[in-house]
Amino acid sequence: MPSNMNLTSPLTFIAQKILYLWIKTDVTQADDAPSRNSNNKTVYVLESRAWSDLLVLEQECKLRQLKTPLSRIKHQRLKNHHSVYTVAQAQPLKAWLQQDIKRSPMLSDILGALDEDPDLDIRFVPVVIFWGRPVLKQKHWIRVLFSETWGIAGRTRRFFTLLFNGKNTLLQFSPAISFRDVIDNTAIGEDSIERLQIILSRRLVEIKTATLGPDISHRRTLVRTLLKNKDVSDAIKQRSKRDNISKYSATKIADSYLNEIVADRSYITIQILQRILAAFWNKFYSGIDVHFSGPLKQLALDHELVYVPCHRSHIDYLLLSYVIHNEGLAIPYIAAGKNLNMPVIGPVLRKGGAFFIRRSFKENKLYSTVMFEYIASQLSTGMPVEYFVEGGRSRTGRLLRPKPGMLAMTIRAFLKYQKRPIAFIPVYISYEKMIEGKAYLAELTGDDKKSETLLGSIRSFLGIRGFYGRVTTNFGQPVLLDTLLDKHASDWHQETYDDKKRPDWLRTVVEQTSLQIMQHINECCDVNAVNLIATALLAAPNQTMDEGELKQTLSFYTSLIERLNYSDHITVTKHDADEQVQHAEALDLVRRRKHEMGDFIFLDSAHAILLTYYRNNILHLFVLPSLIACCFTNAHTLESEKIIQYIKIAYPFLMSEFFLPWPPSEIEKVINDLLIQLTDAGLLSYDEETSSYTRPAISSEHNAKLSTLAQVIAPVLELYYMIFALLAEHGSNALPHQRLEELCHLMAQRLSLMYEINSPDFFDKKLIANFINSLIRLDYVKIDDAEKLEITEMAIDKGRQARRLLNKEMQYNILQMLRTSAKNNDE
Repeated sequence: MPSNMNLTSPLTFIAQKILYLWIKTDVTQADDAPSRNSNNKTVYVLESRAWSDLLVLEQECKLRQLKTPLSRIKHQRLKNHHSVYTVAQAQPLKAWLQQDIKRSPMLSDILGALDEDPDLDIRFVPVVIFWGRPVLKQKHWIRVLFSETWGIAGRTRRFFTLLFNGKNTLLQFSPAISFRDVIDNTAIGEDSIERLQIILSRRLVEIKTATLGPDISHRRTLVRTLLKNKDVSDAIKQRSKRDNISKYSATKIADSYLNEIVADRSYITIQILQRILAAFWNKFYSGIDVHFSGPLKQLALDHELVYVPCHRSHIDYLLLSYVIHNEGLAIPYIAAGKNLNMPVIGPVLRKGGAFFIRRSFKENKLYSTVMFEYIASQLSTGMPVEYFVEGGRSRTGRLLRPKPGMLAMTIRAFLKYQKRPIAFIPVYISYEKMIEGKAYLAELTGDDKKSETLLGSIRSFLGIRGFYGRVTTNFGQPVLLDTLLDKHASDWHQETYDDKKRPDWLRTVVEQTSLQIMQHINECCDVNAVNLIATALLAAPNQTMDEGELKQTLSFYTSLIERLNYSDHITVTKHDADEQVQHAEALDLVRRRKHEMGDFIFLDSAHAILLTYYRNNILHLFVLPSLIACCFTNAHTLESEKIIQYIKIAYPFLMSEFFLPWPPSEIEKVINDLLIQLTDAGLLSYDEETSSYTRPAISSEHNAKLSTLAQVIAPVLELYYMIFALLAEHGSNALPHQRLEELCHLMAQRLSLMYEINSPDFFDKKLIANFINSLIRLDYVKIDDAEKLEITEMAIDKGRQARRLLNKEMQYNILQMLRTSAKNNDE
């Protein structure tokens, strides 16, 4: 019975009355049910110490004039005991660890009374209370989510179970079990109390099996198995020793970690979610396009698939599972942030195959071990897994730097157990319009990110309005772990891997795997109408273009991407330029200003900021073409050698930032191919005698196109120049790394405000930090003994050359702001 509760208190009476205002019950009663007036001593047996179960049992017994569970046993020795007993342990984990059966003072007292009085008998009546019909008999999806299962429900789940299934409550009384008969049939040397508890537990299981079917809970058995794992056991011992706590207390911590993490997939829930999602897509989207999924079915036959998508939206989780299921592949277990493990939503996601992971657990050895062994257990059984290598959603539209944690655990798990080979499946998810657009806009303009809550999630869902276009899911070229291991550690399969003594090459393999995954995600991107219009308008003066000029630019960009040969997994919209503009207007992302001589298409201030996100989705495709165009910002004619020279200076930084696929050794050929394409398009002209390229006449349309193309990547180059100039202005050995990042962020914000650079990623801290790290990695900047940054002569020389890629006016503005800031600081 529930501990620490007065069962006859007014609270119990009131709770019972409230409960029965809502629920409706049906009772299956055995023929030998104990009447209230009977002299038989009866004890009801419940599985758990749930208060709601006891309240219902008490009321139903009263209605049927049966002995009530809250009544005292009418016997001098047993008068302090109520007529109810629960088979569940007060501390089930401890009992399981110690392989100990429940030792009940109540049963010990009853056995003593039976020994004293041979004519006395106590009859135990097992009772099971089902809140709602079994899952397979449910018709409404919400009732399925909270239908009766084998697991013992927590308070939150019990509340919703009562709410949605209370009107279909079933009480099932089992025929009584005589304790006297159990004693008489107990062999010499056998414990009769233990035998009784086994019989009672078995009877309850039989009743539940007959109603619910057998217990097939993988989650409970998996948690128990992982607690017995040798490395987990060692981590438990270390935690016990470190915190000076008992092994049992440390095991309870490990058990709580596992119950926080482990998924509890239900195929009924998955079917329901599939129906809900189908209705959701049909209501808000015009369709889902899926490309390049065919090879996965063959690959899944002999490889463990690990899906590694880019992360744009919270619905990425649901979208990818929906697509994978519809493509006839096994739905993966999905790593979700612990922030999503909130009431109602968390259990539903868990039932859909989500397992929850904390943002950081580097210093928590026990949690790290538990998480690692759980991941390893899934991979070793052939279960597909999905996680976002970026760690969180991108707020800028570009791919974020990969977080190595989950990737490293996956590789370590494979090396430790070496089951099936692993194939990482890059996935690019493209939205024409983001559901979180308003929230992202608020964050991009400086608001803090809001924490996920149940009420907030409900409000967000109910607040979804309008039309969001199409969604595209592209599967990229798989990254095969075996191939990378062979390249960086040729004898890896001959070694006995010890996870406590990790090889030196492991870090390199993790880094190269993450880099290749990010490159392959970019190589399977989808280019939609919104991406192209955002790229064109954001590069135009005042984010405004004549409609005819915009359509020409869109046609040119589409042709440029198709001829770029970036990857054969890239998909480009089939809409022509007219349809692209109409579609963007239908999505309410651009504005039109009517004019007799031709309409203008423009972005208002809010949409100008928001559309940087969609431009950044495909910015990596324009890096090199735009960089070539930038070479002609300050020059009318350039030799091809000079063009290549300038681009080679900037390329290593851009390659790192945008995960470009070409190594520096191959970039010269790519540049020459692009020069030919730009020449064919009329944006450049080539003189064979001087091997030089010339930009079109200033008054021509082609010159305007070249200038617009240069502006696509110009904000990134301007930020690079500002960082470099700030470092040079302060001189060597003057700024520590962290201080430089802070100053760069503040200066970029100031520059953005003064010169109306409508791009929040211009002052993005991650972009700034990545460029500074690249300066250090490429030896442009060194760190001295005092942790100060020292700029090298090579960096100063390269900087003078690279500044020719920038507009002179912007160079002047940046330098002027640096001098003004320095002067203000001196004062």
